[in-house]
Amino acid sequence: MKISFRELSGKSIVGNMGGIIGTVTDVVFDENTGKILSLDIEPSEQSPIPPSEDCYRLIPYRIVLAIKDVVIIDESKINTIKIIDRNAK
Repeated sequence: MKISFRELSGKSIVGNMGGIIGTVTDVVFDENTGKILSLDIEPSEQSPIPPSEDCYRLIPYRIVLAIKDVVIIDESKINTIKIIDRNAK
């Protein structure tokens, strides 16, 4: 599935079981292939992902099931989301 950053940025993310996850804020690409590796998100208030100003919350692109008006992810794999401190070196 080909999609640009512009098309992804700001899209809502929902789980395939109906959970409201958040919004795409950034995209991580493989520098060599140009393929999307993960989506950085801002969690919604209802999200199972904890909010934090100091962290990246990266959803692996492999759990994305579809992209239309919203991004749909496999909610059963929500535990694969990486939370990384923005200040870590």
